[in-house]
Amino acid sequence: MAGLAIGPVAAQTVTEKAERGEVAIVAKSDPVMGAAMHRAQAELPGFLALSTEPKPGMEGFAVKVAIREGEEAEYFWIAPFSANGRQFSGAINNEPRAVHSVKLGQTITFDQSEIVDWMYFDNGAMKGNYTAYAVLKSTPVHEADEFKRRFRFSCDF
Repeated sequence: MAGLAIGPVAAQTVTEKAERGEVAIVAKSDPVMGAAMHRAQAELPGFLALSTEPKPGMEGFAVKVAIREGEEAEYFWIAPFSANGRQFSGAINNEPRAVHSVKLGQTITFDQSEIVDWMYFDNGAMKGNYTAYAVLKSTPVHEADEFKRRFRFSCDF
């Protein structure tokens, strides 16, 4: 599962970070990130409906939630996931870097209100992942272009 989260950084380019399941640091107060999460939450009902009855070629449905430990918060892609009303459960899909209460592959339960982003692939093209767009806004153009090409990612946000 490729995607960006928020936390420590180790790889060189944003594409390498995504391919390795590594993360990018973004300030809590970043207005672009706030707008990205707001848009993802506004479009969440449509995504959830699509995830229950995907069209041919659609795969890799994932949601992003925060795990908090005191003042620390780290965002994780959860895939696969399932819903029971407004309650969801699914597996942590990237290696924790800042928090230690969860591990890769661990199943967690969370409320729909905790989902801050979502994504899926439609015939290989990444859809959603508005938080990646927020990260790309502050990434060197050549790196952002590489990410967009690699994941066939476009966003009109």
